[in-house]
Amino acid sequence: MPAVKTDRGFQMIDRLPAGDPGDRSRLLWLGAGASLAFGLVAWGTGTLAGGVLAWWALMFTAVLVAFVLPLPLALVSPLFLGLFGWLVDMLPTIILVGWSAVVLRWALMLWRERRWPRCGRWMWLLLGLVAWTMLGVAVVPAADLRHFLLLVAIQGLISGLMLAVVDTLRSLDDRVQVVSALTVFVVVLSVGVLFEWVGLPVEDMQNREVSTRVEEAYGLDVFPNAIGMTNYVRAKNAGAAELRRRVDRLAERTPGLPAAAVYAPPFTAFDTSIVVRFEGSARAFEDVLRGLDIELLYDNAGLAPMVTVPRLRSFPRNALTYAGVCVALFPLAFFLVWTGDSRRRLLGWAGVVSCLFGAGFSLARGAWIAILIAILYLLVDGRLSWRRKGQMLGVFVAAAVMVTAFFVARYGVDPATGRAGAPGSIGTRTTVYEETVGVLRGKHFLLGYGTTTSRAEEGSRERGRYVPRAGTHSTYLNYLFRAGLIGGLGIVALYAISWLHARAGAYAMEGRERLFRTLLAGSIFSLAAHAAILSLYVEPTYTLTVSLLLALGVAGATELPTSVLPWRKARAKAESRVSAGTS
Repeated sequence: MPAVKTDRGFQMIDRLPAGDPGDRSRLLWLGAGASLAFGLVAWGTGTLAGGVLAWWALMFTAVLVAFVLPLPLALVSPLFLGLFGWLVDMLPTIILVGWSAVVLRWALMLWRERRWPRCGRWMWLLLGLVAWTMLGVAVVPAADLRHFLLLVAIQGLISGLMLAVVDTLRSLDDRVQVVSALTVFVVVLSVGVLFEWVGLPVEDMQNREVSTRVEEAYGLDVFPNAIGMTNYVRAKNAGAAELRRRVDRLAERTPGLPAAAVYAPPFTAFDTSIVVRFEGSARAFEDVLRGLDIELLYDNAGLAPMVTVPRLRSFPRNALTYAGVCVALFPLAFFLVWTGDSRRRLLGWAGVVSCLFGAGFSLARGAWIAILIAILYLLVDGRLSWRRKGQMLGVFVAAAVMVTAFFVARYGVDPATGRAGAPGSIGTRTTVYEETVGVLRGKHFLLGYGTTTSRAEEGSRERGRYVPRAGTHSTYLNYLFRAGLIGGLGIVALYAISWLHARAGAYAMEGRERLFRTLLAGSIFSLAAHAAILSLYVEPTYTLTVSLLLALGVAGATELPTSVLPWRKARAKAESRVSAGTS
């Protein structure tokens, strides 16, 4: 009997996906399951010691899973293990550890096979970006050296991951597997934040004490999520004018109530409250004022609730990260809708809805614009039937109408312009562009500053908010500021080459491969546009997702029979027509 039970146990383990089925995979799965179970039990204690033990166990789990899964799934596994890391507020760290393990696994595979990556000349651009980033050590201040080393390591992970994808994912099925896993991930992000928004206590499961103590003990920047999965931000129409009218009407029928000034404060200490300041003591009228939801803090000053709108962030710490992942996967989710079986079509529709939900309720206008750019690109240059083009555009328009109607009905504002900080965000990015270009002089023009924190500028303020010194809020500015002109040109070339390969594949191939590359070209095109206002380094969740998609653009397309440059292809067609006519 024990032998029978053991065989059944092995059969269950053998059903799990594995890159190299056998005894080694069984041991890795047993180790991963045991460490994950231990981590969850330790987290369940709710103590600091248990949380730290859970963190170590989850890092070990991320490494084991990265080595046991088939490579297409292993490439995405750090994102899912990061969700477990979120339980102890260590999501970015777990992602980086799992990501490093995946790249190490691929490097060991190359070493065993005694070969170079099969990536064509594209490999030298990725290696060159790492080498040029390392040159920043010549200009980075000593105080920023640790941050600089972290950025170099992340650039190494980006390049290593892209090389691994291009080297190994040559079949369409492998690439579709990656996209399917990413679609599941974005669905989990949207479902999780939806549960928290409607009142389920998802965020209460997180132990935030761990990240603080880990930073102190190990000197790490763990990117803690200090805001939460959802937060309510000031609406453009904060309600001060309406409250002022209500206070004036109350004063008319309440003799003795002091005159009051009502305004939305510019400072952030009461960023969701309206200030009511009386010219004299209003303590005698405290009960009457409570009827207007005004709570007196002092005799002559009180606070009233402001009109706010929800901004959803999900498990990442930044709403723009959540929105950026949604932008990246929106076009590709339609591939599952149009080509999969019933289960995969259902996943595709769930991905489409999740992407639109995330872009809309993160209140990120840039995300909506980036998705629209992808749709417009596919309308003009996409190798799609007009029925499919119309379906994609119709879904987007319907979602925009429904999200706008909800915000107008519920909060009295539209989601595109209803957030009070939106105009300041535009001003902030304008200032950052100006400051970044302005400080790149002398040796910094070529080498940059090494990190995204300039020591040459003091920064400024825009609409009462601090403006980062330079090099932030944009992928292109980030590389330009950190690595100078060469780094800036390098990242532009990376996006361009990926898009050109995806587009060339869409025109050179047929069937499912053509459809996949067409949608991938639209995704990369929108990511390139979105990169103007969102940094690739915003946090590891976004960095890993975008790196995978950029690499998929080149994977399987390094040996196309035609040039990836559109004008060369057009010239070749013209020459063939001329030769045919003369013959």
